[in-house]
Amino acid sequence: CRKSSCCCWLCTPPPASRRAPPSPVSRHVVRTLPIRMSASSSSAGVSLPSLDPAIVARLLVSPEATRLGRELVALGLQQNPQIVLRRSLDLAQALNTVSIEVFTGGLQPNSPPVILRRLCEELGATYVKLGQFVASSPTLFPPEYVAEFQKCLDSTPPMPWREVRLQIESELGRPLDRVFSSVSHTPLAAASIAQVHAATLRTGEDVVIKVQKRGVQDSLRADLDLLYGVVRIWQLIGLATAELTDVVGTLRDAIFEETDFTKEAQRTVQFRQFLERSPQLAGSVTVPKVYPQASSRRVLTLERLYGVSLADLEVVRQYVPEPELALIVALNTWVLSVLTNEWFHADVHAGNLLVLRDGRVAFIDFGIVGVLPQKTATAMLDFVRAFPEGDSVGIASALAGMGFVKEDEVDIQAFSRDLREVLQSLDDVTTKGSSAGAINETQLNQLVASVGKVAAGYGIRFPREFVLLIKQVLYFDRFTRLLAPNLDVINDERIAMNQRPSSTASDAKLMPHNGSAQQGGGAPTTTDDEEVRSDVDNVAHIEVELLP
Repeated sequence: CRKSSCCCWLCTPPPASRRAPPSPVSRHVVRTLPIRMSASSSSAGVSLPSLDPAIVARLLVSPEATRLGRELVALGLQQNPQIVLRRSLDLAQALNTVSIEVFTGGLQPNSPPVILRRLCEELGATYVKLGQFVASSPTLFPPEYVAEFQKCLDSTPPMPWREVRLQIESELGRPLDRVFSSVSHTPLAAASIAQVHAATLRTGEDVVIKVQKRGVQDSLRADLDLLYGVVRIWQLIGLATAELTDVVGTLRDAIFEETDFTKEAQRTVQFRQFLERSPQLAGSVTVPKVYPQASSRRVLTLERLYGVSLADLEVVRQYVPEPELALIVALNTWVLSVLTNEWFHADVHAGNLLVLRDGRVAFIDFGIVGVLPQKTATAMLDFVRAFPEGDSVGIASALAGMGFVKEDEVDIQAFSRDLREVLQSLDDVTTKGSSAGAINETQLNQLVASVGKVAAGYGIRFPREFVLLIKQVLYFDRFTRLLAPNLDVINDERIAMNQRPSSTASDAKLMPHNGSAQQGGGAPTTTDDEEVRSDVDNVAHIEVELLP
């Protein structure tokens, strides 16, 4: 690997003037590769390796190769031969489709990111997920790939109602009408792995049903095991590092978890329990109720919530007279979860933070979560305090605390000077995004990658949780600019992290005085017809976010 802080040999090394010695972690992870770096390079500064045949031959008969062979055979025995054959045909068809697009001028042959993105789209669920992983990991992949995979389209057609019904009945082991009094035949939203239908339980509750598409789990396993096997072979012969294998392994495990809806159900229930352990949040924050009797590994039934995005200022004002109070409730809840819960919600974009008609704040969609050690969580709190103030020294110190390096090994003053230009660019993007009502996700990822690149020059290597964590802080910074531009995040005592050190997580005043989000308050009165129209608007705005 050309750089100890990166998982991929495609990346260029940090400037020599600031390069730090490899950390113990890096020396452990990155082994010497049996490659010769050629003198030629691409326009992006990428050097291509050439393998040493003698070393490769020795590796292929090594004990490590024998162990890898056993591992790959075990994976192969788990596969359904019919699925493997079908996916092989799908790959051939995808390659043919994309090749035609290249030869007819629809795609530029000298643009690998575009070609790979189109291949992912043609290959369906697994590779769309892979593309989304690349797009959300700007510290792991080259910027041109991150930018291109932002465009990765999930355009899989919905599953026909007949198959939906069969899937639900098969998973629940009962006829549909024994569980639901009605189910909409038309999905509210559909994606590559699942689709969502509105329904009513026999007991009368309005719910949404998230239904996994038939056969998707077997296809995902075949695709991901193949991808993992290829990267493990590359690692053996020196074309990939252990870090790249870890990235693919993490992706594989994460997608396998997404296809087991019991995981999302457990997280939703656990977050509700976390809220119940914080009495100050009672009646102010909620999550959808899970209906286990109507759920399984491939079917998830959740309470249907009616509300609007936290970023929809005009409508939020109809539900909460002072929108900044709803923001403070959401921020306090999230910060407390980072510090005291087993994990934190790692996708708090505008669609997953809602203000309900009764004024409560709702967190939805627990498909992506992050787990942090206490040291990193504490550094995150320092970052949240320093970022709104533009305190580059405080930000540099917090980032050093989040990375895999000892803070006293980093020149904080020099690090902060190099961060200032990046932070100014970030401030420009968030300011423009606030006025337009949205932040360009591509620009945001590029800026997070820039922070990672500057940090790499000081020997700081961030885990993927860093990206998840920093993006959530940036989301809340954007919400603050939209809902409460005059809020003093550093000194306002309504914000939990500014309360006196004697306050503990259990007795901190997490709700602002004259609180918002009190159950039953703030929702406008509507006629029945207006209620129906509002329901339709909310369905389009909310249920799509329940998809993976």
